[in-house]
Amino acid sequence: MSEIKYQVKMTYDREDIAALVRTMEFRRHPEKNVRMARKIGFPIFGLAIIAAGISLPVLSGPAVSSIVFAVCCALLGVVLIRRSDSRGMERRTWKKYPNKGLEMTYTFYNDHFEEEDEVSGKNDFQYLSIKNGNMDDGHFFLFTTGNMAHMLKKDGFVVGDPASFAKFIHVRAAVTLDPVE
Repeated sequence: MSEIKYQVKMTYDREDIAALVRTMEFRRHPEKNVRMARKIGFPIFGLAIIAAGISLPVLSGPAVSSIVFAVCCALLGVVLIRRSDSRGMERRTWKKYPNKGLEMTYTFYNDHFEEEDEVSGKNDFQYLSIKNGNMDDGHFFLFTTGNMAHMLKKDGFVVGDPASFAKFIHVRAAVTLDPVE
């Protein structure tokens, strides 16, 4: 077995899952203006649709078509409001996260890295499988083929220095870890 270059041991908590949700949102919409427009515009537009849907039966009378239209507008408005609620998405994702309390270990060697936990055992990955990555103040995010996300907590490094990890990944996988804004 070759020499361990980095090793990270961690147990994810609610803040870590929230950071992953924010990173995924950043990856979907890297332009800050688009993210702000969604955060502000979706709730306003959702409320306007709900108001329009409610006003039609009030103004035109309770016809079946106007009631159906009002219900459709209400549902669409709620969907838009929920889509803009990143805190709600973070809470829902944490609630559904199945591995609460599970310790994860990532071990990085010169030619590959391993992910290990009690549930799925040990999984090996080649550095070429890393397609892109991001980092924030407390995490590194590696995205491999098949859209699999690997989240590493910077305070979980037991071997190696997190300050040099981004350069190590850049050399091994030819991927730059872009900062999440």
